[in-house]
Amino acid sequence: MRPSTVPVPSGVVVLWLACCATVSLAEPATSSSGPPPVRRALVVAYNGSDSPGMPPLRYADDDGVRWMETLQRLGVEVVLLTVADADTAEAERERLTGVRVPTLAALDEAVASLAQLNAADRAAGRTVDFLFVYVGHGRTGESARAYLTLADGRLDQEGLYTRVVERLEADYVHLLVDACHAAGVVGSRGADPLVLRRLRRALEQEQLAGHPSVGAIFAESNEGETHEWSRIRAGVFSHAARSALLGGADVNGDGQVEYSELDAFVAAAIRGVKSPQARLALRTFPPMLNPSRALIGPIPEGPRLDLPATPGGARISVEDTNGVRLADAHQSEGEPLVLALPKRDAYWLRTPGGEARVRLADLKARRLPRPSPPEVAQRGAAEESLLQGLFALPFGRDFYEGYVASAGGPIVDFSNPVTPGDPSSLPHSLGLEVGLTLGAPPLGGRGVARGLSLAWRVPGPGIVRWGARASYSLAPDAWVDNTTLQRVSVLAMGGLNGRGTLAPFAEVGVGWLMTVVDKPGRREGDSLGLSARAAAGLRWRAGDFAVRGALGMDLDGVRVDGHRRGHWIPGVELGLER
Repeated sequence: MRPSTVPVPSGVVVLWLACCATVSLAEPATSSSGPPPVRRALVVAYNGSDSPGMPPLRYADDDGVRWMETLQRLGVEVVLLTVADADTAEAERERLTGVRVPTLAALDEAVASLAQLNAADRAAGRTVDFLFVYVGHGRTGESARAYLTLADGRLDQEGLYTRVVERLEADYVHLLVDACHAAGVVGSRGADPLVLRRLRRALEQEQLAGHPSVGAIFAESNEGETHEWSRIRAGVFSHAARSALLGGADVNGDGQVEYSELDAFVAAAIRGVKSPQARLALRTFPPMLNPSRALIGPIPEGPRLDLPATPGGARISVEDTNGVRLADAHQSEGEPLVLALPKRDAYWLRTPGGEARVRLADLKARRLPRPSPPEVAQRGAAEESLLQGLFALPFGRDFYEGYVASAGGPIVDFSNPVTPGDPSSLPHSLGLEVGLTLGAPPLGGRGVARGLSLAWRVPGPGIVRWGARASYSLAPDAWVDNTTLQRVSVLAMGGLNGRGTLAPFAEVGVGWLMTVVDKPGRREGDSLGLSARAAAGLRWRAGDFAVRGALGMDLDGVRVDGHRRGHWIPGVELGLER
């Protein structure tokens, strides 16, 4: 094959095109208090090849349907251009209604229609994010110009911008590209490593200055290849990226997925793949105008798989009853996982320990049936490497923070997590704790004081937590003349809380104190006392609840006989947190 006809990955094609065009997008006015952005997408998925030496893809059309369904579930308005093979046309008849062939004319008409909607929304003061997803072959022609393959032509660097980006009327454009063809069980698509390196250098040098509102994501192997896998009937990168957007990558629980989260999630998913023929590397270039721009979110109401935190985490996959793989993830130890799912009447949830048929009603009730033993079949060395290595590494906050720190990118905000899905549903953690206390009585009394505590804590930056704690204790016959002592305190609290299923914590607080002395026939006390507290212990999380055990020491300042005196009050506390 002549060097001028050596194919290059479509991901590199699109990113190169993003560097070489001269268009610049207007910077949108953003406001954290304004409405969420309007999100639209154009998905182009084409199995065909325009080269006799390159066989067609097997699953680009399947990927196109899955991308359309996934983005619609995430609240994105989607237009799909694809040609379905016989199997996909039969299985996806309803979803393919009205879908057009990816010709140049159909591309122009789809862009024109979407651009009108985008312009109307921007005129009304709303920002517009546009996702352009391409799944298919990318090559270089006789003149060494890179292009993406369509049914009746080519989309080269000039065409991408004159036909798509320049006409979209969007504030941000996000390019996601997966290009591969089948070659047995695991397909691959080759490229000239020299061309690949040259294009990547051009991207890194020119993207910052030329296109601040355009971001791009693609995957490649060391040989410049990407892959599709018959077991999931999809491209490996496309499947991992969809799993990330459905919630697998939402590491801070804010209902949105940023570039850094998708990057880290896919990196965790593919890190366990050892075979050099199957392993991929993700290339992520967020828009320079706003590197923290979310790709999706907030997620609208709909079916969701809500997995509470577990001591060991879990590697999970979700299929529908027709065997369509919808999402994969590896839940990290001690962290919950929420996946938005395309609507089905029932799903199959599979883990290494079993599989269970989950009805839509089970998801709404957050009640999962007990799994039964799974059936697993393997074939071929490359497939075995993917089967054992893909999603083998847990993804959670610790992996994410380490990955982003090593990559030097922006990190997501962990200070305001929310639960995606139904806004009326309870979040995983309310920060409320009810506890039982035992300790010394106030004023140096004798015996043991028993009481209750109520605390509220919210996460701060890193492992910091702050909040408030109220307590009441009673010590009968604790003082002279059968006197009963009562103690009430309200404190502002702050401290540190470790991560994981079993984690240490320490906190301090200061606030108001009231001490009551009940003598036979009379009551007196100090309602303007001061108290300080220090406590440390362990917190064990099981699902939505956590058990906290603590040793504490309070220092009370109480006025007795006209003089304020300090009293140390040691104690223990056992609490249940939600």
